[in-house]
Amino acid sequence: MTLKQDTRASVLARRKQIPSALREEKSLSICERFLEEIDSRFEGETPSSASAERLRIAAYEPMTSEVDVHPLLYAAYEHGWEVYLPCMAKDTRDTPAHMVFFPITQNHLTEQRPAFLDHPARPYLLDELHAQGWQEADERLFNVAVIPLVAFDSGLMRLGYGGGNYDRFLPKLREDCLVAGVAFEEQRIDRVPTEPHDLPLPCIFSA
Repeated sequence: MTLKQDTRASVLARRKQIPSALREEKSLSICERFLEEIDSRFEGETPSSASAERLRIAAYEPMTSEVDVHPLLYAAYEHGWEVYLPCMAKDTRDTPAHMVFFPITQNHLTEQRPAFLDHPARPYLLDELHAQGWQEADERLFNVAVIPLVAFDSGLMRLGYGGGNYDRFLPKLREDCLVAGVAFEEQRIDRVPTEPHDLPLPCIFSA
């Protein structure tokens, strides 16, 4: 195994050991801090592509032991903000999958869940998604981006899942987008193994 693979496996095993009640408590704390930052950043301001009452938030549907960001998503709906979640899509059956974001309503989360929310790593054909009415968002419209991760360090370096999806996603965002990772303190390590192209996140909320 490479150093990144070994680190990833070790931290994921540690994250999985967090008791569910503690994970829920920590997740809520992280979401509350994230919301405070959103309120602080956008209160009384008008972002260039959305009013302060209609922010566009790119997040994720939590898998297994990830930080549960649902409290943040439900708060976003209460504020009337727009929520976008990722899907792995392929232009053709023979091309590599890439991450796109679709607008997700609260009803999609609770009642009429699209398949890609329950199977976030499974690739879907883009033409079939379009036929179902899904249209991918322009990443430059996002005001807020919630970034999942496997491990992080005090320098805000992020270790992801190895697919490079967020490495490709982050450069597409506007300069004034509020970008922050979310993680449990159990995912903090002394030093994330990096390569020359790896860059730190602007902010990471942890608990």
